[in-house]
Amino acid sequence: MSVSQGLLPFKVELVARPDPVTAYAGVPVVVEALLAAVPTGLFRELRDALGYQDWKVVRRHLVSLVVLVAAGGEHLADLEWLRGDAGLEKLLGFKLSSPTQAKEFLYAFHQGADGHALTPEEDASLSEKGHAQVRPEGPGLQVLEAMVLGVVAALQAKRPKRRATLDVDATIIEAHKKQALMGYEGTVGYQPQMAWWAEQGTYVCDEFRDGNVPAAFDGQRYLQRTCANLPAGIEEIRLRADSALYDERTLTWADARGIGFAVSADMSPVLAAEVAAVHEWSWKKYRNLKDPEDVTEEREWAEVPYVPAWKRNDVPGAVPFRYIAVRVRPRQRPLFGNEDRVWRHFAVVTNFDWAGDRVVRWHREKQGSVEHGHDILKNDLGGGVMPSGRFGANAAWWRVNVLVHGLLSLVKALDASGALADARPKTLRLRLLNLGARLISHGRTWCVRLSRDLLQARILVAVRRALVELAARLRPGNPAPA
Repeated sequence: MSVSQGLLPFKVELVARPDPVTAYAGVPVVVEALLAAVPTGLFRELRDALGYQDWKVVRRHLVSLVVLVAAGGEHLADLEWLRGDAGLEKLLGFKLSSPTQAKEFLYAFHQGADGHALTPEEDASLSEKGHAQVRPEGPGLQVLEAMVLGVVAALQAKRPKRRATLDVDATIIEAHKKQALMGYEGTVGYQPQMAWWAEQGTYVCDEFRDGNVPAAFDGQRYLQRTCANLPAGIEEIRLRADSALYDERTLTWADARGIGFAVSADMSPVLAAEVAAVHEWSWKKYRNLKDPEDVTEEREWAEVPYVPAWKRNDVPGAVPFRYIAVRVRPRQRPLFGNEDRVWRHFAVVTNFDWAGDRVVRWHREKQGSVEHGHDILKNDLGGGVMPSGRFGANAAWWRVNVLVHGLLSLVKALDASGALADARPKTLRLRLLNLGARLISHGRTWCVRLSRDLLQARILVAVRRALVELAARLRPGNPAPA
């Protein structure tokens, strides 16, 4: 059957056995990045953690989800669209898992801390209205985190960094599931706490939480977990966060370990009074360096002699943290009325000895990193759509999206041309992943035939070569799983 009456001069012919082609010739490079960064042993550990018999089946299910997210899918049902691509199947060496198989795979992550499948009663006790608690992760989620950290270590091996600037912030995922709980904004869903490594442009810690668990909950433990996840080679750690980490224990722990920080401070009545008492001549102007010609707002900062009633400040010889106040107002303030409140006030607590404007600018940079990453996870990838009513399945799906984010960062780092450096996933699909190609069989090997004039074809070849070299560096004498 053919259709020849289109508006452009070509025909569409539907045949029973077409020549082997694929619309996703670049997607397997993401799978190769996974195989280069994650040793076979972790797939076997995941098999044991989830109760499967064959580690290759576990690998197929996980790779299927990675391919789904990388290709742009956000629903498990989207796997059917990919399963019809015979060329992609030949490149991967297996047929992608069905939506039902993928869902059952995610269900297996709905575990207790000891690995047993949660009963409805146990599940309900771990997600209670009016009671905030961080649910313990089962063995499956723990192995999945080890895979995420394997990708982080691969990034560090490719482009070593001595400093880790951690941007910590939670994000809200709206999900109208029966079991989902309401967050502080009135949104029903989940609220994972996330830690972004600014220098590497990737996440180093994700903690999936119920919607009613505030970002400030158990901050010190979360920061300890995040720091423990950093790979070897880090000589300095810095921390940027909003007021969720404005906590005496958390900041005292960070300071004692030499972690420099700038964190938004809660504007308590006492702190607000101290800010209001700052003399007018003490306020200094500062500009937004990204837009120095900004004429919409006035920005000023000032040191505030504020010492909170924290126990650490009662210790003899203790040095209180610095408080820097910030005030902002629109230049067109007469248009807004309410002249007695033309300034909006904020505050930052820090242990840096930098100039105040430098601290403020540096702290504000987190908005362009971790929040940018949240947007990618939820909108460019599939993290914004929860596949299940089961908490563990959703936590695994979220972590798979974090894993894909890291894999795409690794692929971009391996592109020596720089054409992919700043590409979001949707741009990566245009420039590399969604690459149409014809397959040619040479003996037992399939060959992807591409035009040498295609820029993305040259990038694909170079990245694949770089992945082979990286895999050899990460595991000398122990090749990636076949």
